[in-house]
Amino acid sequence: MSNFGLAYIEEVAGFVIFVALIWWKLVPVLRSLANKKAGSINEQLSAISNAKKAADDSIEYAKENLEKAKAGAVKIVDEARITAQRIKETGAVKAEQERNRILAKVAQDADFELHRMRDELEKDFFALLLEAAKSLVSELLDQDLQHLLIADAIEAASVAGAGNTADDSLGSKAG
Repeated sequence: MSNFGLAYIEEVAGFVIFVALIWWKLVPVLRSLANKKAGSINEQLSAISNAKKAADDSIEYAKENLEKAKAGAVKIVDEARITAQRIKETGAVKAEQERNRILAKVAQDADFELHRMRDELEKDFFALLLEAAKSLVSELLDQDLQHLLIADAIEAASVAGAGNTADDSLGSKAG
């Protein structure tokens, strides 16, 4: 049993030396590794914090740009409405002007056609009147008087074409 005490002391001394060696050599290495790991973790936490801050900044920037874009879109739509209204009003004015121009042209063309038809009717009327007079004269009068009346009628018709009426000269001679 006397070996028991000495062996125990040797074992305790060996254990203390072992613990001292671990403390002296292994703890600094473990502390160094722990410090490196803590530094790495701190760097990662810092990077995460910076990334979160950058993401928050990006979100804020995106929100600001979205609000600006919404305001710009509203402004563009309002300007488009104003422009469309202006185009509509301008188109209505131009359409009214074009309608008035077309109506004036139609009225002018109608007046021209009316005058042309009146001139044609007057020519046809005088030609018929001359034929009727010729026919009447040939039935009622002799050859010499016929030629005289026809010459007067022709002269009256040419004077009537110049603005006088042929009814007076034929009426006074025939009656």
